Amino acid sequence: MRRFVLGLSLLVLLCAIAPALAQQGTAQVGGKIIDAQGGALPGVTIVITNEDTGVVREITSTAEGSYFASQMVPGRYRIAAKLEGFKALDRRGITLIVGQTTTLDLTMEVGGLAETLTVTGEAPLVDVTTAAVGGHISADELNDLPSASRNYMAFVGNVPGTVFIPSAEFLNDSFQANGQPTAANNIVFDGANNTDEQRGSNVGGQTRASNESIQEVQILTNQFDAEWGRASGAVINAVTKSGTNQLTGSAFNFYTSKAMTNRDFFAKVQNAEKPDVGKKEWGGTIGGPIVRNKLHFFFSLERLYINRNFSNTFQARPSLNFATSSEESAWNTLWRLDHQLSSKHTWAFRWLRESAPQFNRLDGGQETLTSYGDETDLDQTLVGTLTSVLSDTKVNTVRYGLVLEDTVHANPAWRALKPEYARCVPCPEGAGADIVTSGPILDYETFDIQSNGTMDYSIQKGHSIDNTFSWFIPEAKGRHDLKFGARYSRIWLSNPAWGNLQGTYQFRGTGDIEFDAANPRSYPERFTIRVPGPSTYEMVMHVGELFAQDKWQLKPGLTLSAGVRYDLEVFPYDPAPLGNPQLTKYPVDKGNIAPRVGMVWNPDGENKSVVRAGYGIFYDRTLLGTVDNFLTDYKYSPSFTANFPVAGPDLGPRNGQFPTDPMLQVNQLSQITPAQRAILAAMFPPGSTVRNVGGTVSWDDPDRQQPYFHQVSVGYEREIFTGVSASVDYVRMNGRNMFFNPNLNIALGTNDVRDGPRVNPAPDPFGVLNASLSPGEAPYAPTTTVRLITTEHGYSDYDALNISVEKRYSHNFSARAAYSIGHSRGITAGQGDTPQLQTLTDLHLDEYHATANTDRRHNFTLSGRMEIPKTRGVTLSGTLRAMTGTPFTIQDDTLDLDRNRINFQPLPAGTYNPFPAAEPHVLRDVESEGGRNGARGPAFMQFDMRVGYRARLGGRRTLDIFYETFNVTDRANFTNPNGNRRQTQEFLRLANLQGGTGFPRQSQIGLRLGF
Repeated sequence: MRRFVLGLSLLVLLCAIAPALAQQGTAQVGGKIIDAQGGALPGVTIVITNEDTGVVREITSTAEGSYFASQMVPGRYRIAAKLEGFKALDRRGITLIVGQTTTLDLTMEVGGLAETLTVTGEAPLVDVTTAAVGGHISADELNDLPSASRNYMAFVGNVPGTVFIPSAEFLNDSFQANGQPTAANNIVFDGANNTDEQRGSNVGGQTRASNESIQEVQILTNQFDAEWGRASGAVINAVTKSGTNQLTGSAFNFYTSKAMTNRDFFAKVQNAEKPDVGKKEWGGTIGGPIVRNKLHFFFSLERLYINRNFSNTFQARPSLNFATSSEESAWNTLWRLDHQLSSKHTWAFRWLRESAPQFNRLDGGQETLTSYGDETDLDQTLVGTLTSVLSDTKVNTVRYGLVLEDTVHANPAWRALKPEYARCVPCPEGAGADIVTSGPILDYETFDIQSNGTMDYSIQKGHSIDNTFSWFIPEAKGRHDLKFGARYSRIWLSNPAWGNLQGTYQFRGTGDIEFDAANPRSYPERFTIRVPGPSTYEMVMHVGELFAQDKWQLKPGLTLSAGVRYDLEVFPYDPAPLGNPQLTKYPVDKGNIAPRVGMVWNPDGENKSVVRAGYGIFYDRTLLGTVDNFLTDYKYSPSFTANFPVAGPDLGPRNGQFPTDPMLQVNQLSQITPAQRAILAAMFPPGSTVRNVGGTVSWDDPDRQQPYFHQVSVGYEREIFTGVSASVDYVRMNGRNMFFNPNLNIALGTNDVRDGPRVNPAPDPFGVLNASLSPGEAPYAPTTTVRLITTEHGYSDYDALNISVEKRYSHNFSARAAYSIGHSRGITAGQGDTPQLQTLTDLHLDEYHATANTDRRHNFTLSGRMEIPKTRGVTLSGTLRAMTGTPFTIQDDTLDLDRNRINFQPLPAGTYNPFPAAEPHVLRDVESEGGRNGARGPAFMQFDMRVGYRARLGGRRTLDIFYETFNVTDRANFTNPNGNRRQTQEFLRLANLQGGTGFPRQSQIGLRLGF
């Protein structure tokens, strides 16, 4: 292993090859230089100057009159061309966009060098060099469009093929792309990784970047070149602002209050007082020269206090209804330095940091005022680059990235134990063990009370180094834009967990009534607790990436692209404790070769339209949260969840009888009794390693492979009017080798009573468990889950038609409209799916095939901004989002008809209505196609708008004063209802709001000074 790591590291450092330009955050410009008669002009001296920083790149046109500059920092440029006998040409105001190749042909006129022809104009709107599908979000859009979270991730949903997902997490709106879950995206920050390797992109990037610090955002949804990888969703590349030769910056202040916010839906339902909601957000940016044309700095600061509304109602226990507000805050900073050492070498450094404590956040459907968790975060992302121009046609960039995470997930009871726990991050080592002193969690079917089991640290360090080499070959049967890349990453993760050390009492099937020692129906039917001690582990993953890419322009207007990419993930661990005799070494999938091909045709020859098509294989990243179970879920383990009774729930309380298990024979639920502690200590001595009976044992599949997708797309884009483009793209994706994890020890119920007794009628049904037992060792109990983490069965398919119309800002307004119609289906969507219809060895894959949980059949977004003519500065902007609901299952698990004890019993096709006990806020006449995900939940719609005034103070200085309103119509956007007909009080009841808060109508006052 050490030889592999060393070899790959040396390859990265010594070869002129680099990993994903996906990680570059750069742009390219090129074209032909001709005379007035169309003849090629070789030997032209071309000076490309960044108009803001003064940084220059000097090249010479080739014998065929071609020029090409790669790995340019995105921004506004001036291109000067000089050749003896011709007038000097000065082309200004050329904007280079991240990830795009700008084609710019130059025509020189005969004359003296002392004469200069100056032309001002923008770069072409349509990129005619790539088959990639996606879009860009500019800094002006980020600043001028209304955004409640002020997070650039919310704007990603403005591009077709993506779906905006309002998150309950702190200001971390997210999105889905290509029908995949939110975790499946690759988040890049100034060319370096900014993705949480444990959980993926569920809440956007690992470290949040403020809108004020972002120059532009590149969004790639489909057919990205071989330089990009490790994503089945989209690739999001955020480029930060840099300092310039002028001192520039901004100062801003946003404010909202309780008086400017409506009560949310559930606060109105219970006629509760409006919570103390509000937000104060202030900060600024400043950048400028340290040495003009050489060394520049940029700094961004954002300070935020926010109190969000959270409320809920509970049909079974109205006394638990609540309407409250959170307590959340953040310090966010960015430092950036850019230094041009010479005309050939430039280095840059960025440090993004955010500290964000988040308390009193009740964003779970079962959480109450006594059972919620909290979080304190310290996230950092650091990036350093060195770019070297080796010749007129060769450029090399070396990059180092570092991602750091310190997160503490806890709860108010633990925070209150000691003053140093109150807001700590990081917290004292081992301090989570004190959670044992809090009362047990009371887990009812529709709510939790008394305590919360959240208690863990998430500590992550991700190092990466890459090197990128670009080579332009102008005269090899056409023009070739070659890129080569390699990257090595080392990710270290530690996730100590103390959750459920205090224990959990479970109550089912008794109507969620309050505990009464004299009433047997009010007793718990099961007790679970983490034993013998906390879960502690460290893990390391090594990732290697290689790619080669050629964009070959056969002739003007026709470009073919061909590339190949190789991904290797190595997760070393000791497989012996898992007890799987077939697994003698951790699996490594070495066959991840991903070819990509594409065609781009410019039919009009004027760079105003493009026909694009492509095919490729795209490998997804394996999340550490998917495979870390191998380090915790052992057959003999120091930490697992024990269940009492072991054989299954005690069904006595459901039938009006007292429970018989000693752990359930209690007369109070506020604390675990000394007698119970004595039983636990005798069975599971603290610090011991004992047999995991009744819990979960995870087995790794020795043939496990890395998930991948076949992707095909074909599309057309045209600039239909000056500054207005329209595009349409068809996309098809076929995901294979996806995680779908069966139970190797699944038992069969002795009857169809839900949660009834179970046996192993055919011990070792898959024929692998007995071989793992030592002589005389007891077989796995029927209640023990042996979960095989495998990619043998999982698959998904996706088809979509993406339509977009975009108007670039001119004549005082811009607009963007995006519409997608798509269908995602299969048996899996994420990396933790399990076969809920499994009976013994039959996974019932055909029956489980259905529309995916992530499917949004229709998705429409419209956004725009304008300055109203003849008003001397009145501005107006808005965003409208509308999408169909996601699917859910209509089921009835009153009886366990398939006797697999999973309690998943989909009902046949039909029209379903709620029971009176669930009234009044319900879905009615719900049409279900039958089976899994046969019904469709509530649609989503939200309209945000801003009215403002922009005062021009002279020069670059502007002052914006604006009033924003989010969710103008005050629409309540609900999550999917409970689809279980057994729960009469909850069936089809609209019980939870999107993002936890539902985003009631809220207004905000903003002030921004730009200079």
